[in-house]
Amino acid sequence: MPSTHTPRPDPGLRTAIGAYGPTFVPHAADMLRLLALLAVPAAWIGYGPLTALTMFLVSGGTWIMRIYSVTRAQDVAGQIALLLAGTFSTLSIYKKVPWLDNVVHFVVLMVLTMILHDLLVRHRMLPVPDSARLAVGSLLSVTGLGALMAVLWEIGEWFGHEFINEEVGVGYVDTIIDLLFGVAGALAAALWLGYSSRRRTVA
Repeated sequence: MPSTHTPRPDPGLRTAIGAYGPTFVPHAADMLRLLALLAVPAAWIGYGPLTALTMFLVSGGTWIMRIYSVTRAQDVAGQIALLLAGTFSTLSIYKKVPWLDNVVHFVVLMVLTMILHDLLVRHRMLPVPDSARLAVGSLLSVTGLGALMAVLWEIGEWFGHEFINEEVGVGYVDTIIDLLFGVAGALAAALWLGYSSRRRTVA
């Protein structure tokens, strides 16, 4: 006799259409995406190819958030973080306010880690933790993914310094501090995701 049991939806699996829907419908948050897109040619004209590349990455990040952000609040907050990071870099504000670079590494790596996690869970490339053991494994794996992005960020800075513009700030101490704050941001994202997952499971 065929089973009439209907599988319960996984409470941790994010919807496949994010916070916006299966078709593209303009939303107020898209104004930030448009701003980031227009900043790419503006940065090239005003500051050169390296800055344009930075803003291109920012623009790409804002569009990824449109697809994978769970809520519009998360989308807007992530876009603002990326836009501020790109703007601070473009205007050389980090040289005037050195500690701001640490804050940006922490916040941006937290944002990127959460988005990457949602992307992998959405495509079933990362399991949703439904036990204490899996929760610990998820914490380690998500933090590791964020740490990898922090390393790639530093490699990108080194590449920019060596092959595009020597004014890009690199150095042993700078790299270690950047990695420290980047990994801290990834860990914060993993902890928040784990807490949110437990709340959804209990609910």
